[in-house]
Amino acid sequence: MGYIVNLIVILDDIFRITGCSVTENAALKVMGTHIRSGRRDSIHRDIRSFVTGTFSIGFAVPQRDLVLEEIVDLLRRYLPPYYS
Repeated sequence: MGYIVNLIVILDDIFRITGCSVTENAALKVMGTHIRSGRRDSIHRDIRSFVTGTFSIGFAVPQRDLVLEEIVDLLRRYLPPYYS
């Protein structure tokens, strides 16, 4: 979950900042900014909280719909709104 959400957030930042003219330097800068901003840590903290609160030791099989809903919720929280 963490890799998926972080990847989408970083890709969104890259394309917003570069205007779709992506360079290696721009991508590295965005990734560094993402890490320094604390969003990566916040995303992983939110995921740990979700997993702890949703799945107990006796109920170890995650339900796909719950996980998918949480991924969508995390993206809504961490992506800026899209304006067309």
